[in-house]
Amino acid sequence: MATKKPEDDRSLKRLGGGRWQTRDERFTIEPQSGTWVLVDAEQTDDLGLALVRGPFRSLTDAKAAVEAARGAAAPESPLADRVRDAGERPARTVTKANQGKVPPAKAARATPIRATKAEPEPPPEPRWIAELGPRDRGRARRLIERLREAGVRDPEGIVRQDLTGGVATVARLAAADRLAELMSAAGEKSDAIERAIGPLLEALDDGRDDELGVRWRLVDGDGRPIGLTVDEVRAAIKRRIGSATKEKDR
Repeated sequence: MATKKPEDDRSLKRLGGGRWQTRDERFTIEPQSGTWVLVDAEQTDDLGLALVRGPFRSLTDAKAAVEAARGAAAPESPLADRVRDAGERPARTVTKANQGKVPPAKAARATPIRATKAEPEPPPEPRWIAELGPRDRGRARRLIERLREAGVRDPEGIVRQDLTGGVATVARLAAADRLAELMSAAGEKSDAIERAIGPLLEALDDGRDDELGVRWRLVDGDGRPIGLTVDEVRAAIKRRIGSATKEKDR
């Protein structure tokens, strides 16, 4: 009986959004403004972020660069020469001639500098954000901040699942908020609408008509199923009520 050949860690697997990744998860190939870049998770740049190589004109060129990058050291930063020059520059010393030019009275009046309390450093950015392309990194930060301000639970998890997991979690949240807004505007009829929202979502999410021979699905702009549920609409209603209460207390 033929044995199954073990999977090569250096082969590529397809991710969402046109991204590719090696089986050992070290290298990720990402599209960027009509070109391709290679993100190396084991090497970092001057800012401590994952090293980005490229751009490459085609996906084939980017794939070929994976093997070359495995045995190559990180490219030296242009700041390295400045740091080296600063280290080799002789330290300034005070000679006896210079000491004579400093009035003793002035030296006596010198007061020690008070030590200021160092502010705590912000927590490091999650690795999954650092591994995104520049445009997606900015979008991830903005989405997390917006969802946090709106009182959404686990905003980072929602954005991560949307940008790296191929799930339309942000569109699902936006659709729930829109339905909550419409139900709020309905006034006294909102209770009846809430009772009908379950069957309505079930019919819109994934339905078919055998007599007409058609099917439909509720998807986002990228064609991903939204999968909106009644519980998510109710959570959006609670957020809306909580936000209105805070506005009244101000």
